[in-house]
Amino acid sequence: MKGVFQELREYPARWRRLEEVVRNPILREALERAMTRFAQGRAQALGSLGDFREWTERCRELKDRALERSQELWDRVKERVEAQGGTFYLALHAQGAREYIGKLAQESGGTLVVKGKSITSEEVELNTYLAPLGLEVVETDLGERIIQLAGERPSHIIVPAIHKTKEEVARVFSEAWGRDVPDDPYLITKEVRRDLRQKFLGAQVGMTGINVVSADVPAFFLMTNEGNGRLCSTVPPVQVILTGWEKIVETVEDAFTIFDVLPVNSVGLKYSSYLSIFTGPFNWKKGRQLHVVVLDNGRRRALEDPCFKEALRCVRCGACMNVCPVYKTVGGHTFAHIYMGGIGAAWTAITNGLEEAREVASLCTGCGTCLEVCPMGIPIPSLVEHVKGLVKERGKAERAAVRLVAKRRLLESAAGLAVLVAPERVSRLPGPARAITRDRVLERPQFPPFHPWAQARGLEEGKGGQVTLHAGCMVEYFYPGVGRDAVELLTRLGVPLQIMKEECCGLPARVVGDRALWEELEARNGGNIPPGRPLLFLCATCMSGFHRYGEDGMELPPLLDLSQFLLERLGSEPFPGSLKARVAYHFPCHLERHLGIREEPLELLSRVDGVHLVQGEEAHLCCGGAGLYAFKYPPVSGEILKKKLEWLEREGVEVLVTSCPSCIMQLRGGVEKRGLPVKVVHMATFLLDALDERSGLEG
Repeated sequence: MKGVFQELREYPARWRRLEEVVRNPILREALERAMTRFAQGRAQALGSLGDFREWTERCRELKDRALERSQELWDRVKERVEAQGGTFYLALHAQGAREYIGKLAQESGGTLVVKGKSITSEEVELNTYLAPLGLEVVETDLGERIIQLAGERPSHIIVPAIHKTKEEVARVFSEAWGRDVPDDPYLITKEVRRDLRQKFLGAQVGMTGINVVSADVPAFFLMTNEGNGRLCSTVPPVQVILTGWEKIVETVEDAFTIFDVLPVNSVGLKYSSYLSIFTGPFNWKKGRQLHVVVLDNGRRRALEDPCFKEALRCVRCGACMNVCPVYKTVGGHTFAHIYMGGIGAAWTAITNGLEEAREVASLCTGCGTCLEVCPMGIPIPSLVEHVKGLVKERGKAERAAVRLVAKRRLLESAAGLAVLVAPERVSRLPGPARAITRDRVLERPQFPPFHPWAQARGLEEGKGGQVTLHAGCMVEYFYPGVGRDAVELLTRLGVPLQIMKEECCGLPARVVGDRALWEELEARNGGNIPPGRPLLFLCATCMSGFHRYGEDGMELPPLLDLSQFLLERLGSEPFPGSLKARVAYHFPCHLERHLGIREEPLELLSRVDGVHLVQGEEAHLCCGGAGLYAFKYPPVSGEILKKKLEWLEREGVEVLVTSCPSCIMQLRGGVEKRGLPVKVVHMATFLLDALDERSGLEG
């Protein structure tokens, strides 16, 4: 328990640091501008690809094939490079790459190195290493040059200076050049071009990263929008390519397949401005050198790990960051070590170690928004879970909370105590804990729990029903009224019910990395599932947890959300009820992105007479609740929630319906704190109200 209390003592300081980031007006404005532009550009350009899922499968397959044969393919590339007069060097670790390039630069006879954008060079901290050797390193990508002069790290894998406004950029160059620089992007670019031209002409070493390497016709593909990579590669007498082991593909055709997807998915461009292809030394003058440095640094070890191996498919498009609610809230300096975002947690674990990776992984909500945009089909939330599971000495407070939830009797005792000692609504906590209630009101558990009520009603565990109702812990103790409404609704629709003996679904344990507890709960629940009847869920999180059992190989009955079940029962008929209101649906992350249930809730609500359905992109935004996340990182959770609440207020929504009790807690708490006239209810409650045409919506 000592470790648990130590972590809890660290929380207030963490909250204060996050509060500073969240309240930074420059960061807020810069991220909002960029993310809106990227999202709109991607949406407009995506149609040129056709079926995005088909492209994802194709890209996934070609990368998996190449990774399986990576040693053979790199051997072929090495042979070709050396036959052409180049030098091939495999750096096993970051230090090896630094030392090789540093020695090469010192022996070149000059002191100036020009460098194209390369996240791999950031990984090995190349610039920091070269400076004490008397070498001046000049970043030639505009974004990289901005942050180099500002003394910062990249905050986005594609747009390194995304966190800066044009006014901030002008200030950086004004300070660097000792004169006023206008905040006009065109004029800034013109000035930077003039400054860099002399650097290109005077450098002895030019270095770039590489996007893709093909093995059939060994070639190095470099995509840029400014042409600086081409100048770095062709003008200086010494050309250095630094690339990772994972960048290999089998054929030139595979390389072009990736480039068909990469710019579209990344920032909404059908094509990049420049695509340069190198097959050997560019001998425009006698004695030019080509050095290919291929970095391992944990990559080949990751090939042996079934989970981390999936991260090696990443093509650095950055789309997962562009849609991530956490990244859009705190940016890529906070949600990163060197690599950013959820995928950055996996890459940090592979290349820099688990301790740094755990801090990055901890900030991820697991919402799965990234799953919808990754062109390589990488299951990023699973990678984050994997990182957490490998770090045993951190996350003890989370694991303790999850283990409490997993012990049903202990949880019931804790809920009963909370009912006795806590007010029904908590709008302000004292001391440092005040951060938890800054953006939302807390609700206490409600008694009696759902299962005793259901059994008193005559519902039996595993007997006598057409379907088996699974309530979940949140319904059981916080919202038993939702369970009662679901039973009443289904009974009045003529559906015979049975209930299930319930344990925690185990998903919270899996999310925090407690794999042993997950497996224990998986086994218990597997033994409790009644055979031969569909399982009907009132909680999207629980349904997602049971879906994972199927992924682990367990035989399961059909798993159904309430909207799916009722649509099957209604057929083409309307819902037999009415309720006149402006209604919106909040898509729980687990329901929409992890389970792919998108159309059914809207279809069901549209069949209720009198409903004016309010739709929009904001309906799909994560609410920031994410179970324990709202308690672990309240400043981030509250900022994510704010966007949802602003939408409800702007659209005049009267009733917000959802299918996740955890989301109800977050959204209802935010609505009450903000004083909005919005009722937040579960789908079961809303439909029962429609049957009764009740005006007082309760939950």
